[in-house]
Amino acid sequence: MSDHTRLSLRHMGLSYYGFVIILMASSFIGCSSTAGIEGSMSAAPGQDGQTTYSKYVIINNDSLARDIQIVDMKSDFVGNLLRAHVSLVNKDNDTLNFQFKFSWFEESGREIDPDTDAWTPVILYGKESKSLQGVAPNPNAKEFKIKIRELYTE
Repeated sequence: MSDHTRLSLRHMGLSYYGFVIILMASSFIGCSSTAGIEGSMSAAPGQDGQTTYSKYVIINNDSLARDIQIVDMKSDFVGNLLRAHVSLVNKDNDTLNFQFKFSWFEESGREIDPDTDAWTPVILYGKESKSLQGVAPNPNAKEFKIKIRELYTE
């Protein structure tokens, strides 16, 4: 691993071993992963009573990652349902057509209703920023993941 990569990981709050764990986990996903960008966020109570948040971005498509950047991920509650907010920006001047899908997870890490959400198409014009939102299907959701992939037209 290069010194630049180590510095980048340290800046993002990840140790070398944390990076290796994420890399290994993404390799085990195999066919279930999307050929695009994945971002996930989870919340857990900290020792001081404050909630701590973990955010991860996994790049599975370098071409798409050059054009789209996940700028921010946040969550709040609508009643007792987790709501995800993800801010994206088109880093390119060209219009991008892509799809996104939210996945929801229980505290134990089990995915909730994995096949119920459909891929949603999005158009992101050159240099445009956009916020995507999703609401969990039930109150057991404590974590979300957004998957982004290219929209293939025939």
